[in-house]
Amino acid sequence: MKKLLLTGIAVLLLIAPVHAQPPDILIKPTAAYAADEELPPEAPPPPPSIRVTPPPVPPLGWVYNYYAPCADPQCRTLVVNVDAAGLNVRTAPNGYPVMALVNGTPLIPLQRQGDWLLVAPACDLTPTWAWSWNAGVPLNRCWVYF
Repeated sequence: MKKLLLTGIAVLLLIAPVHAQPPDILIKPTAAYAADEELPPEAPPPPPSIRVTPPPVPPLGWVYNYYAPCADPQCRTLVVNVDAAGLNVRTAPNGYPVMALVNGTPLIPLQRQGDWLLVAPACDLTPTWAWSWNAGVPLNRCWVYF
């Protein structure tokens, strides 16, 4: 019986391939790929950096400097401050009024000509559905977002 067992083991060793690896050991592929394998897709290039500058604020009209004092130390913003029904906005310095603004409306000064300032609105303007009683023009205010 011993001879038969030893003979069976010897036969198995002879027919088993020498270079075979045990089935529980797997070789994982690394960065090198075989010629017939497909390479991984390349990463797309990053999108180009685009800087967008907002368009300049269009001018609203001319206001008298006395009724729109500076709101900050650098005088980058003005605030309407009048005792009447609104500050008249004119087409030219001392020209025809086209609209009026309520107190507290922020303005951006664009140009100075004597005591007159060319301004742009610093907020979205909306009509108040009222008229300025001193110039008979529409009265506007800043839009209120809720």
